[in-house]
Amino acid sequence: MRRGIIPIICLLVIIQGCAFISLDIKDIITLSPIEERTLIPGTKDKILVVEILGLLTITTRKDKIIPEEGTIERLDSILNRARKDKSIKGIILKIDSPGGGVTASELIYKRIKEFKNTQKIPVVACVIRQATSGAYMVALASDKIVALPSSVVGNIGVMIPSISLEGLMVKLGIKNQTITSGRFKDSGNPLREMTQEDRKILEDIVMEFHRNFLSKVAAERALTKEDSDLINDGRIMTASIGLEHHLIDKVGYFKDAVMYVEDLAGIKGATVVVYRRKGENRGGFYSWP
Repeated sequence: MRRGIIPIICLLVIIQGCAFISLDIKDIITLSPIEERTLIPGTKDKILVVEILGLLTITTRKDKIIPEEGTIERLDSILNRARKDKSIKGIILKIDSPGGGVTASELIYKRIKEFKNTQKIPVVACVIRQATSGAYMVALASDKIVALPSSVVGNIGVMIPSISLEGLMVKLGIKNQTITSGRFKDSGNPLREMTQEDRKILEDIVMEFHRNFLSKVAAERALTKEDSDLINDGRIMTASIGLEHHLIDKVGYFKDAVMYVEDLAGIKGATVVVYRRKGENRGGFYSWP
């Protein structure tokens, strides 16, 4: 479909002499259908690889020349198809993500938990390079977490980025003339210094979300007090340190995740499949679509 877009645009440029024609090519581009691809052939039982990659988002980004499918939208398409295949006996969550928005992270976590519980199948996370911040929350939805030796995990917490340009504006002779409907409407506005009251409001929001995140970690992982104290500061950890502090279950590879799923599902030699859209990378487990 994309090949046909250029001739259409050229034709519109030629014939628009008498009237201006506006065409958003992003509305023309449609997502190709999902295909099942075999990564490892085996028995009639299947293990489905669900890929959670890149920044976690909710909806498709249309601010680019080629729109990027939202993480939630893609996940919904995959899980809706997977529900119809009764031969799927387990899932491997392939995670390579630095996290994303609080809402997106929590929704993905919730969807995977619901799918696991309704389908009554095991889910094992396999961290490729990183499962940090919200991506680690997603990993918590699994029964076991495997992480490659060179990967990083953790970074548990929430942040609201903020800067102040007020000092620079003073030097340049620029004045902030923002009009607000209330004195806290522009809390975090980079055009002025943050007051203590502003900071308290934003800190309360961050800490509420942080407590919610920590409650999920406590519910899903068997942490010691030492573990809890360590992760509370939001540090990032290598896979080996994450294993030492019970954030993951094994430092290993894809094959270890497969073994975990087969053991939990009580199957052997299953066919491992992945759902990708037509035209996406046909590579193996470690490739990106």
